[in-house]
Amino acid sequence: MVTTVPEKLPKGALELAAVFEGLPRVMFSLKDTSGKYLVVNQTFAERASDRSISEIIGKTANDLFAPELAISYAAQDAAVLASGRPVRRQLELITRRDGSLGWFITNKSLLLNSQGKPVAIAAVSLDEETPADRTGMKGLEIALATAHAGYRKQITPSDLASAAGMSTAMLERRMQRLIGLAPSRLIVRVRVEEAIYRVVQSDRSLADIAVECGFTDQAAMSRQIKQFLGVSPSAVREARGH
Repeated sequence: MVTTVPEKLPKGALELAAVFEGLPRVMFSLKDTSGKYLVVNQTFAERASDRSISEIIGKTANDLFAPELAISYAAQDAAVLASGRPVRRQLELITRRDGSLGWFITNKSLLLNSQGKPVAIAAVSLDEETPADRTGMKGLEIALATAHAGYRKQITPSDLASAAGMSTAMLERRMQRLIGLAPSRLIVRVRVEEAIYRVVQSDRSLADIAVECGFTDQAAMSRQIKQFLGVSPSAVREARGH
């Protein structure tokens, strides 16, 4: 689903943002098609290293968040732009006000002008973590960091579990319970997000990107990207104007 907004986007954007203002666990943002933030709510500003809203407008995710988080957000944006389909109930890591990482559930949709052309990406993220989940989060954060550090190599679920200080079976259960994602799929997802980031941000060949991101070849990378995002790497690149 997409939403048509008035020709003067700032006015419509501000009205849309007002719906999400004052909700302490809900982040709202509106980005243009190049990834620059147009409008955010106060909760978003607090999560973005506690910056003011005025400091965020015109910035990109790369300017505000850790690289591994920004890469994930850019991959989602690229998929929405390339396919035209919304992202629904996407589990992702976002920083909290105290600087810690937490799992949020995110929806993203394209906003179109009256000519039917994309003008912005709207995103809403809800903090899904309960206090009871806090004890299991540190291990998952370590597992995620290990996946990002080793995605170029043939890293395994047991490597993630060892880094997190738990058995492979325990990591599997905890990840499935808290984020609905198996360790093996986390590794693939990190590779896919890294690949999408390179597809969007560079003009390097898809074959080179596949090798850089730990895939056996370009065909394997293309299959995984299409499975995760519903579109091919070339479609993602075309959507970003490369």
